[in-house]
Amino acid sequence: MTPHKITSSLLLAVSACAYASETPEPQQVQITGARTDLRQRETTTSIVINHADIVRQGDQALADVLKRLPGVSISATGAIQMRGLGNGYTQILLNGEPVAAGFSLDSIAPETIERIEVLRSATAELSNQAVAGAINIILKKATTRKQRSLSASVARQGGINTPALSAQLSDQSDAYSYSLAATLIRKRTEKPFADWQEQRDTSGATTLLRYTPQNESGRTDALTITPRLNWKLAGGDTLSWQSFAYLRRVDNLARADETALIGEHSEYPRNDANFVANFIMLRSDLHWTHLLAEGAKVEIKLGAATNRRTGTFDFHGRDADGKPLGRHHVESGPVENTITSTGTYRHPIGEKHAIALGWDASHAVRSEDRKETLFDADGKLTGANSADYSANVNRLALFAQDEWQVTKQYSLYLGLRHERLDTASRANAANAPDALHSTSSVWSPSLQSRYELANKDVLRLAVSRTYKAPPLVKLVPRRYTNDNNNNPTNPDEQGNPHLRPELAWGMDAAYEHYLGEGALVSISTYLRRIRDVTQSRLFQQDGVWVEAPFNEGNASAHGVELEAKLPLTKALDLRVNLSRNWSRVDNVPGPDNRLESQTPATANIGLDYRWSQFTVGGNLNYQAAGPSRQSAQVLTSASPKRELDLYALWKISSKTQLRLSASNLLRHQATETYAYNDTTGTMQRIRLTPTQATLRLMLEHQL
Repeated sequence: MTPHKITSSLLLAVSACAYASETPEPQQVQITGARTDLRQRETTTSIVINHADIVRQGDQALADVLKRLPGVSISATGAIQMRGLGNGYTQILLNGEPVAAGFSLDSIAPETIERIEVLRSATAELSNQAVAGAINIILKKATTRKQRSLSASVARQGGINTPALSAQLSDQSDAYSYSLAATLIRKRTEKPFADWQEQRDTSGATTLLRYTPQNESGRTDALTITPRLNWKLAGGDTLSWQSFAYLRRVDNLARADETALIGEHSEYPRNDANFVANFIMLRSDLHWTHLLAEGAKVEIKLGAATNRRTGTFDFHGRDADGKPLGRHHVESGPVENTITSTGTYRHPIGEKHAIALGWDASHAVRSEDRKETLFDADGKLTGANSADYSANVNRLALFAQDEWQVTKQYSLYLGLRHERLDTASRANAANAPDALHSTSSVWSPSLQSRYELANKDVLRLAVSRTYKAPPLVKLVPRRYTNDNNNNPTNPDEQGNPHLRPELAWGMDAAYEHYLGEGALVSISTYLRRIRDVTQSRLFQQDGVWVEAPFNEGNASAHGVELEAKLPLTKALDLRVNLSRNWSRVDNVPGPDNRLESQTPATANIGLDYRWSQFTVGGNLNYQAAGPSRQSAQVLTSASPKRELDLYALWKISSKTQLRLSASNLLRHQATETYAYNDTTGTMQRIRLTPTQATLRLMLEHQL
């Protein structure tokens, strides 16, 4: 291999997680061809899932793909978690940039994804807002040949069909290349569930028992478009433009019919709520790479994004006989706009050493206008108010990193990042605090090391400092109210403009045993110590129960992960992973004083069998759960999840294939419990949600 190719390989390793690596270059194509070999050689710790593995089981939702990855779990609300840590500890990146608040996994079809990178430890070049780690979703780029593909699918769940249509176009000439992917989906859902509410006094006698069956019927129409253009300029420079557009319309209707078995009814025993909204998520990035002498280069990227919603909410409250009692109407329009600028200077030092310097800046503003009106049973106006809220965050980071192949067996990555956050919030509403402003800065050193043993196995050790900044929506002191049955187990929610960033020190270690031809067995462990951890606090304000986030001292988390990818025969592959997680919040009394929403354990076992033109396989996913104590008074818990997914693929011809997939075949009922205990007794709310299997048939054709 020539010195030039060695230098290019080192530079790629330094920037493997960056958006810049998307620029198609001959050397990069050669290096990324064997993902297992790349993982074995890289100094920085990452797991790369290629396109073939992403679409293997014909999943319609990206969450179903991610749940099978080592150490990854999906919360009840659909949030992605690494190391079992929810509540924003896992950073989600799209083409190397943090996604906007409100980002939905449903907005990206698995067919449009080039690869997924699971980054277990932080690097200076990417934002260090990744206490648990980061997941980088890389969209498809232009290919080296003309490509036209079309896929149509229909999924059926609970007797309801969800059709989807996807198309991809790409081509390349000497000077430029382009790609365009679009997905259109019409989704209908029926979600029945039931709530049990029970209250006991100090003697244990039941003073209140209510049973409330409910149903949520929804309709979602969504369009996703991801265009990309690449230009080759004079002197080897490149310019690329990547955009992402997600348009969605939602119409949800929720109905509840309460039965009071012991005690009185709630204020509105029978009620329905209708939420209609339009969502627009737009993002565009312009990326320029300029080549310098001696293998150095400069990369600059400018980006802009907007995430907005316009919607109405109508609540109709009725008594037990169905007589109207009142109506609540809300119009709101939150908007979050972000502009970003990043730049990196990379310079090789000899054949085995490379450095990079750069900046990462952003300006984000979230605002929300809210108009609320109340009506009595006769339709007369009884109250009205309007409010507007805003919060903004200015972020500036400077970073330096150095990757060095010290010896043939040992390589070292060193990084240092300084990030400054300026946060301001304002509310024009009754009982809202005055405008607030805060500033914080974080020094984030990171070290990753790799040692190759004589048998080509790899030992890894990484140490880094990371942090989690509060999202803008959590800083806005806007209250999200429940229209019926406010109590300790069903409180209103409110932001807190006084929130501070959480700081964490972390260590990761791993042993990777490579068996050749893509086979490997690995074991890894991690430790995190978190300062100013954010926990939900329950309190009463003017007789109303409210839950809000507060900084509650320190916490620790640790765990272990096992992973195996084994080709048992030429036709049969086995995939297994297992993780176990523990955590403790110092200021919360035990037992069960875990970090909020932490998943104690996950496990996956999958098989794929290939013969002739057919491939069949499946995956069994297990996600443990259990009690989690928020405070001495509040205890939550959930049931474990077990999901069995199967698939079959028939390659009809070189350009056409038919895929059949079935997910959640076990159909386990989900149970969530929220309990409150004080000197007057206990109150408990239990939610029972049945789940349904989904069948999906998908036809894919290359034009």
